[in-house]
Amino acid sequence: MRILACYIENFGSLHHVKCSLNKGLNSLNQRNGWGKSTFAVFLRAMFYGLDNPKNVSSYDPKDHRKNLNPWQGGNFGGYLEFETGGKEYRVTRFFGERKSDDSFELTDLETMKPSTDFTSSLGEELFGIDAYGYERSVYIPHNDLSIGTDDSVNTKLLGLLESDGKDNAYEDAVKLLTDARRELKKTGGRGKIDRDSEEKAGLEVRLRKALDGEKKTAEKKTELAAAVKEKEGCRAEREQAEKELTEFTEKNVSRGGKTGMLVFGVLLIILAIAAGAAGGFAVMRLPAFYFYGQVASLAGAVLFLIALIILIARHFGIKKKTKEFAELQDRVTDKRKSFEAASEREGELKREIDGLNREYEDPEKLRQEIDRLQLAGNEDREKLGHIERTLELLSEARQSLSGHYMDRLKSKFSTYLEKAGMGSSGALMDTDFNISIERSGALHPVMSESSGLRDIINLSARFALIDALFENDKPCVILDDVMNNLDEERFVSAMRMTEEFAKDCQVIYLTCNSSRTPEQIKKGE
Repeated sequence: MRILACYIENFGSLHHVKCSLNKGLNSLNQRNGWGKSTFAVFLRAMFYGLDNPKNVSSYDPKDHRKNLNPWQGGNFGGYLEFETGGKEYRVTRFFGERKSDDSFELTDLETMKPSTDFTSSLGEELFGIDAYGYERSVYIPHNDLSIGTDDSVNTKLLGLLESDGKDNAYEDAVKLLTDARRELKKTGGRGKIDRDSEEKAGLEVRLRKALDGEKKTAEKKTELAAAVKEKEGCRAEREQAEKELTEFTEKNVSRGGKTGMLVFGVLLIILAIAAGAAGGFAVMRLPAFYFYGQVASLAGAVLFLIALIILIARHFGIKKKTKEFAELQDRVTDKRKSFEAASEREGELKREIDGLNREYEDPEKLRQEIDRLQLAGNEDREKLGHIERTLELLSEARQSLSGHYMDRLKSKFSTYLEKAGMGSSGALMDTDFNISIERSGALHPVMSESSGLRDIINLSARFALIDALFENDKPCVILDDVMNNLDEERFVSAMRMTEEFAKDCQVIYLTCNSSRTPEQIKKGE
């Protein structure tokens, strides 16, 4: 891929700038303040667009949308013409205050008609890396030449990205698995497995309490059954006593009670008095009737005795019946009290059972929930095991693949160091792209070296990374004042290395120093 031309309109300090670019090395020598870094940002914006502005009041050099937005307002942007895959395109973007205000157009330069070969995610589709990966690989600023990679760069190196630049399958898989593992087992016992285990332990405590309540309820239900049985017995006894009282009352009422005996006894007494009086009168006053008088007196005495016996019998009969009636009434009262007490005990036990049911949970429901959590926990632990094993296998696969690309990357790195005259520097790169310098058998970080040595080593590493990332269709590489710290000899070596690199890749070299251009090297020769 190479850039053919571009037009910049109101993009920061660049107004109505138009330029064409050639294959190989393109040198752009402009004074400070012209907008060289802004030019680099424009190229990046044409491929990737601009992020939304950050909602902070302080200045942020990476908040390009806010920093480049014209103070007089209005859209800013331009177009960029490029060639890739044997076809030429023009991408036109204009930017507003936010992403929603942006526009994107892609034109086929052969037909001058809109093209759907790429979308607004042009950079990712062309290069297979995201915007940050682009900045850490293809764009090389003067203040940060060190290798910097992100997930998209690592994945492209591994060759796991789709050829059309779509979603990163490996990193997506790792992220999904890592998120799933984190959800199941977070630090601090906040994962689903720990939460479910804690909930299960809590349910088991509640179950023990519920079982205690169930035992108490069972005991109360046993007491209730006995109370109900006792109440029914009391009911039967009460009803029997009431029946006997009723029958006793009806029987004595139907027989007239002892009133007839009283009347009969009184009549006999009257007759006895009358017979005694008549007999006494005859004996005393009527001698002719003396015998009859004696019989009458005797009859009166007999009648009086009979009447007395009847009255005495009546008296004792009434007393007996009264006692029996009183006893029956007392019995009925006692049976009613016993029934009421049994009924009250039954109600009390029912209320106690209702209270226990409200106080204690249903053990069966708790058992079902505990069983569900136990089953879920077993499944989650099995799932966690599968996830961790899968992540291990993916990591092993990545390490295996990393050996392949690291061999290629280290080989390229050594080649560029040789071209820059730094073959004896002792620079080494590990699998995390950290560069160290070997001195007297010990490794020291490259940051401990002078800025000039550090820059030329890092530039070599950058070129090696780009070669490793893009074996076939390389993007345009931007060098923004990257050689200011080099002395004359190392500048010549670095520029020759860059010219060699640019034979297979379009390079835009930005500088504000007229003595640090490829043309100056040619003049010196």
